[in-house]
Amino acid sequence: MFCLTSLIGPGVSYLLGEDAIDRLKMDRLKQIHESIADLEQRRSPQRISRPYIDYRANLHVHSAFSHDSRGTIEEIVAAAKLAGTDILMFNEHPADHYDFYVDGHRGVRDGVLLIPGAEMKGFLVFPRMSMKAFAGAEKQELSNLVRLRDGLTFVSHLEERMDWQIQGVTGCEIYNTHADFKTEKRLLASMKNPLWLIQAKTMFDRYPQESLSALLDYPSDYLQRWDTLCQIHPHTGVSANDAHQNVGLVVRWVDKKVRLEDALGEKLLEMDSAVYAAVQKIPKDVVDGQELLRIQLDPYACSLRHVGTHLLMKDLTEGSVWEALNSGRAFVSFDWLANAKGFDFALWKQDQRQEMGSQVRWEQGAEFRAMAPHPVQWRLIRNGTLIHESDGETFQYIPESDGNYRIEAWLTIASEKHVWILSNPIYVAK
Repeated sequence: MFCLTSLIGPGVSYLLGEDAIDRLKMDRLKQIHESIADLEQRRSPQRISRPYIDYRANLHVHSAFSHDSRGTIEEIVAAAKLAGTDILMFNEHPADHYDFYVDGHRGVRDGVLLIPGAEMKGFLVFPRMSMKAFAGAEKQELSNLVRLRDGLTFVSHLEERMDWQIQGVTGCEIYNTHADFKTEKRLLASMKNPLWLIQAKTMFDRYPQESLSALLDYPSDYLQRWDTLCQIHPHTGVSANDAHQNVGLVVRWVDKKVRLEDALGEKLLEMDSAVYAAVQKIPKDVVDGQELLRIQLDPYACSLRHVGTHLLMKDLTEGSVWEALNSGRAFVSFDWLANAKGFDFALWKQDQRQEMGSQVRWEQGAEFRAMAPHPVQWRLIRNGTLIHESDGETFQYIPESDGNYRIEAWLTIASEKHVWILSNPIYVAK
């Protein structure tokens, strides 16, 4: 559940002791916003010789089917269009009153492909049939049931499941927005203070994307576990938006008092009107039930834009989504920093390209090549260890041994380094 009252847990930050609250400064957000806009103006078009189209997907999206969201399909699709999303893969919380597979969002709506699924027993599941009869299945059994019927399963919330080793899964999350949020202990403490939220509203309204994305930390714990799992068998790495649009505050005038509600409409507390008026003016003509103020920290558009999973596919169909995710032909991008379309990573062997997710034989003279629409810092990872770094819009490296190779691209924004792109591995064996 991604809600204001459940944001607690362990984590890692870019800098020792740094918290999102340190990044939530108006001047800093302004610098980030302007630096991102300037970067977009200097974008370099890249000509990629690959037989696939880059489609952007959001996995782990919740709508009003889930108990902890009120999102309608109309507003979620509209937000997806704003975020540059082509595919929405829903992972609702199962409940007795509906069947997430039968009743879930499916088909193409306003050019966005919708795929139903669930957050179930520690997985993101995308089955090919109703799972109502299998609600009691244990984790390995559930994954087997979904996979043997041509469905997809991804281990979710790795921070809670570092010891899991499930046979035959499609992959795992390598970043989860909610998990990242849980690490920001001082921000969470501040968010429990309604007066702080009210005073921070101007900052959130002026820079909504930068404010939400201030929570971003390099997911070192997730990536370390993923690298280990990939050495056992291939795991397609995906990002999890964990989008609910349920982190916020509503201030309402009720019975001549100020009532504070969470984003789901649940009462939090009542405040004396004089206390509220000290920080926010109350209209003279206020009427009972009137909304005085609304703060939404995770609007769908910002949540979906924050991070995405890019799939290399032939066309925008459910079958192509399945093929790309099963093959590992995908990469994760924090698109709030920059549009990642134009990124490429492949292994070239005798003028033949091998895509991300490929399992290939090592040959003398084979070369990794990458490109991006912006100058970046490239970091090549082999079996979980950084082995090579370089800077620029392009990258070349001749491997001297076998191993699982993936690449990271980092951007410099307002003099700060930010992780931008995390590729899936290319598996090279002797």
